[in-house]
Amino acid sequence: MTNHALDRISGLVLCGLGLFVVFGAWSMPRFEAQGASIYQAPGLTPALLGAALALCGALLAFRKARADGKSHSYWDAIAGTPQNRKRALAALALTLSYGAVLFGNVPFLLATFLFVFGFVITFEHWLRPEERAPRHIGKTIGIASLLGISTAFLCQYLFQTLFLVQLP
Repeated sequence: MTNHALDRISGLVLCGLGLFVVFGAWSMPRFEAQGASIYQAPGLTPALLGAALALCGALLAFRKARADGKSHSYWDAIAGTPQNRKRALAALALTLSYGAVLFGNVPFLLATFLFVFGFVITFEHWLRPEERAPRHIGKTIGIASLLGISTAFLCQYLFQTLFLVQLP
């Protein structure tokens, strides 16, 4: 499959997702009966973001192919190797597990620590690029633990103290 065909498919998916977000934002209550203006509607920002996503998806889907018909090597270089595909799927799985499973079901500090710890262990030990020298697993666990703890506490401090957002 050529890069232009992949761009067309990706653009159509993004355009559909953006239109779905706009529809969802439109169906949200607007509180006009309470005298609120259109700028105070809770769906305004999601609608604008969905419209921007739909527009960008449409631009990506319906742009013209290069005149010489050659394929760009971007997708081949980024997602072409099995190692890169494994790394992309691992990042997706870890991020989804944090957002859909851990976040909200376990305390924020523990969820964030586990996410950062798992991410570092996965990418520094199991999915390390071949050109990098192997590191002892004990050192990797130590670094992952330090990064996980510091990230969890720093995020909790920033959100609760500076941004005044209550975390689960």
